[in-house]
Amino acid sequence: MSLSLLLGALVLALWMGLAPLQWALIAVRAAAQPQTVSLLLVVGLILIMSRLMKEAGQMDRLVKSFSRFTRDTRKVGSVIAALIGLLPMPGGALFSAPLVEASLSDHELTGEQKTVVNYWFRHIWEYWWPLYPGVVLAVALLEVDTWQFMVTMMPMTLLSVLAGAVFILQPIRNERVPEKRRVSFKAVREFVLEIMPILIVILVIIFLGGVTAVMNRLGFHLKIPGSVSILPGLLASLCWVCRTNRIPFGRIKNAVLDKGLLPLLLLLLTIMIFKSTLIESRAVLQIRDELIAYRIPLTLVVMFIPFISGLVTGVAVGFVGTSFPLVISMFPSHSLFEYLSYAALAYTFGYMGMMLSPVHLCFLVTKDYYRADMMKSYRRLILPVLSVLSVVTLLFFLTRLLLH
Repeated sequence: MSLSLLLGALVLALWMGLAPLQWALIAVRAAAQPQTVSLLLVVGLILIMSRLMKEAGQMDRLVKSFSRFTRDTRKVGSVIAALIGLLPMPGGALFSAPLVEASLSDHELTGEQKTVVNYWFRHIWEYWWPLYPGVVLAVALLEVDTWQFMVTMMPMTLLSVLAGAVFILQPIRNERVPEKRRVSFKAVREFVLEIMPILIVILVIIFLGGVTAVMNRLGFHLKIPGSVSILPGLLASLCWVCRTNRIPFGRIKNAVLDKGLLPLLLLLLTIMIFKSTLIESRAVLQIRDELIAYRIPLTLVVMFIPFISGLVTGVAVGFVGTSFPLVISMFPSHSLFEYLSYAALAYTFGYMGMMLSPVHLCFLVTKDYYRADMMKSYRRLILPVLSVLSVVTLLFFLTRLLLH
């Protein structure tokens, strides 16, 4: 994908009449932008923290600490997938698959049912969770505060949970575990301590948002870019993980120098180059003008370009990076609320395209782990996906009515 984006940017520049040297200067400027540098730094730190938490066994302890709070094994299975989903890992559904299978062992479920439980609930957070590279990139491209994007997209997580409960969990007969589960202060304390690295990131983002709002009220115009506002929380969280798990320097060094970081960082770099090429070659303006000339409704463009991008790439960074530079230029910008409503529509459609993608790594590894049939698994995803798309479309048009 990185090579395709880079070559695509070059071909686009030549198509729009730019010389190769002009495009090279655009690429260098894009790579040197503070926005690009901070984006690469944030995503790199996220992947390093994810690896250290996994290696230290902290995610396993987090799942075990939660399982003490409920006797409903359906809830345990879905929440285990969701808790593992708080930590972004390529193909991370394979990490949660054995835990979900163990929690649902009392049920006679098909491989397709297990696949959908693990796959759907693992992906309820990526609409707004600031540790996901797709969210970080969306915030950077939209040029809004992180908390503004988070608040806008949080309802999509609630909607996904509801759709999953109705169409995925409800058909599964509940089997309660025989032993009693008592919610004690000790159990709550253990759960909070294990989830603390994630809470630290969220609390610091909220704190910085509050400080910015107060400073602006006092007349000091302060704006922290979205990708930068995540950095302090990430650094504090990384220090917490290393200290509480007593991680030696050698293991931290191995995580920092991990060659697996390079492909994703290179992808993000080429996305920013592609975006700058679209803008500086004025291709975005010409595309917008032609769509208007052909009278293609803006709403259809905002829905289907991200959806197709998600279907083709199978990854959030992919659909955001390939479709957002184009569709964002078409968003109405006179009202922040309206601007973010278009962003929510575009992101959700792209996300559902990603969830249905046959090249989505999480779907493929989950299907293979449970030995499930691909088409039968897809059929179980259709209703949850359609319900999310229908509701977000309805909400979008309701906001349009309120604004006009």
